[in-house]
Amino acid sequence: MTRINAATAALSILALIVLASLVGVGGILSATAVSTTVTSSAVADTYLSTVAPGSNYGGATVLPVSGTQYHVLLRFNVSIPSGGAIISANLRVYSKRAVNGSVVVHPGETSWDEAAVSYATRPLWYPEELARTAALRSNKYATAALPASAVPASGSVGFELTMAPDVQASLSSRETSNPPQLVITFSTATPSPTATPTSSPSPTATPTVTATTSPSPTSTPTASPSPTGTSTPSSPAGVLPSVETVGFSGSGDVSDDSAIWVNDQAPNNSAVIADNKASSGGGIGVFGMDGKLIQYRNDGMIGNVDLRTGFSLGGRSAVLVGANNRTNNTLVLYTLDTAARTLSPVAARSIATVSPNYGFCMYHSSLSGKFYGFVTPYSSGIAQEFELKDNGAGLVDAVLVRTIAIASTTESCVADDELGYVYFGEEDVAIWKYGAEPGAGESRVAVDAAGGGHLVADIEGMSIEYGSSGAGHLFVSSQGDSTICAYERAGSNAFVKKFSVAANGTIDAVTGTDGVDVTSKSAGTLFPRGVLVVHDDVNTDGTTSNLKFVPLDHVFP
Repeated sequence: MTRINAATAALSILALIVLASLVGVGGILSATAVSTTVTSSAVADTYLSTVAPGSNYGGATVLPVSGTQYHVLLRFNVSIPSGGAIISANLRVYSKRAVNGSVVVHPGETSWDEAAVSYATRPLWYPEELARTAALRSNKYATAALPASAVPASGSVGFELTMAPDVQASLSSRETSNPPQLVITFSTATPSPTATPTSSPSPTATPTVTATTSPSPTSTPTASPSPTGTSTPSSPAGVLPSVETVGFSGSGDVSDDSAIWVNDQAPNNSAVIADNKASSGGGIGVFGMDGKLIQYRNDGMIGNVDLRTGFSLGGRSAVLVGANNRTNNTLVLYTLDTAARTLSPVAARSIATVSPNYGFCMYHSSLSGKFYGFVTPYSSGIAQEFELKDNGAGLVDAVLVRTIAIASTTESCVADDELGYVYFGEEDVAIWKYGAEPGAGESRVAVDAAGGGHLVADIEGMSIEYGSSGAGHLFVSSQGDSTICAYERAGSNAFVKKFSVAANGTIDAVTGTDGVDVTSKSAGTLFPRGVLVVHDDVNTDGTTSNLKFVPLDHVFP
């Protein structure tokens, strides 16, 4: 009896030692939550027509959708691992043309047959609205943020799409290279660490932790990535904006890019310059750090905007502002009056660009001191690099010094003046990193790929936050899930974090993220450590898109 009690006591002590060791390293009493984003294409889609109620359109490549005449049916398969919890769900549809209207998403049945269903045999109709997209842009995906509860963890889910009365759009079907997509982010817990016994006289427990890693960037991502699910360190946290801009006049998603100018002597008098790409009434505006409009110029469909300080013009240092004008496919240039915070045109002539142009960014070489502007094409074609120079008469001219082959739609670009790189965002493919100097050629590497676990197409706005000695971050807009990704500025641009911009009081949350700009300099009382400016495609208390100003210390405390 004495021997049995002693053995039992010894085993109890050993168990306590093992348990204490496990707890000490976050063992069996804890588990690490990770998030995974999966993009799936529709497994069935069709449209219903009241004009031809007996006809079936299950093989159509274009899905017309309207208020009454045409409804679209979509079906997706969902499979979330056991124990997973859906964090967010986004429906993405590709519009063949620009439409000043939103696609409305309703719940839908899943029992219909793609090859047989017609309006006459349509499934049960649910008028409840789940979500809606922003105004549709030509040859672009539009995103509707669904309630997480609208998507099951496993099985099939259906949706029915409509629009407002008297509005009609044309969407790409699953038979094309731009199918309807369902983007789901879900959380799971990693397996609890387990103990590995050893033969050491002093019993110890060695936990085994299975870590997940980001995908290594590759130089040849595919144009149509297969649906993937890659774990990220944590689910996208929401940072809070402090200011939002008043909207431009009109309606729809008209303003989506910005450039920050910091007044180093009086940071509260800094400014944000923004585009207005509307086909009627488009132009460029200047906002104060309170979000109020200071100046507006009706100069056409301004696409992307950028600026650089220290440009020598007429023997004086100027703030040079540039943009691409989509109305006439030209490069437009301005100087900023830093006292009045107003723009004045300074282009020496009408500077023709690639047609149609789409995006723009600037570069100030630390090697030569010269200034450059990059213009991107609307679809496949070439990106152009122009040298910007004083023409000797107080105006700015541009000389084409380089072209870069572009395989598909690429709007956004950003240049790192100190490190000498320029980044292009090929929207459905990858972030590409090139040398920014005119003689750098077409050699490139991929920083990250759409569908690779961090970015959900479209890849949109990009900006550089400068730190000391190469430190800082590359910010990239992940439009498909309305988030921003941050990467290390130096080295191979390692992924750092992903976040969304949440609602704050009367300021609504950001959806459909497009253009971004950032500075680490003080931009006033509300932004002592810098500011991140983010586009919001649907401003809930306005008729047009607008910009949200986020204190940078909300992103990196």
